[in-house]
Amino acid sequence: DGQLVVPVDFAIRRPDPKGPGAPCHTKLDLVQGMLDACLTTLHHRGLRLPPPVVVADSWFSDSKWMQQVATRHQGTLLVEGKSPYVFLLPEGRRVTGHDLVHRPDWPWRNSPWEPRVRYARLTATSPTYGVVTVVIVDEPGQDRYYLFCRATSMSAPCLLRRWRRRTWIEFVFRTLKHLLATEACQAHSEDAYYGHFVLRLMASFVLFYTSRVIYKG
Repeated sequence: DGQLVVPVDFAIRRPDPKGPGAPCHTKLDLVQGMLDACLTTLHHRGLRLPPPVVVADSWFSDSKWMQQVATRHQGTLLVEGKSPYVFLLPEGRRVTGHDLVHRPDWPWRNSPWEPRVRYARLTATSPTYGVVTVVIVDEPGQDRYYLFCRATSMSAPCLLRRWRRRTWIEFVFRTLKHLLATEACQAHSEDAYYGHFVLRLMASFVLFYTSRVIYKG
């Protein structure tokens, strides 16, 4: 549909570690810099895309980053919610993330694209994030979970469809993590780490391309 979807999933050590290793970027600074560089590169290549949708795990649910994605790029940060999060529903009732996933009487609807997948879309207010859109997802064989982002007019099926793209990272980097022994890479400089990271990206390109040729063949 022409929209840029940016899946984010990586590990980062503490910005100011004790012992060996120099101070590094914070999580917020690093992911914001990566997103800015990606969008700037696409812009310089003449691509004019709608505002991006960034999809990430629950540990990326930083209110500052959610605000930055919205104000700097007019985009949406869609993340998985946690059980302790608190929301205030329009009728004034206070619920937690645990309540959202375990309450059975939400206005469930069937996904138009995925058989046996149900969803419920809510608008709520968070003390941390402000007015948000919440999508509760119920699918066979998995624990129920919910996603949220700043209030948006995007439909729940569209949000869920974009969220699914985050799992592409798992298929690629889980294999690369094993084959390239990334856990054993203890780089002591930022340049050394980026060199190893480039090697992983090259390997992922080869893996994707080979898979595409095999499956199309």
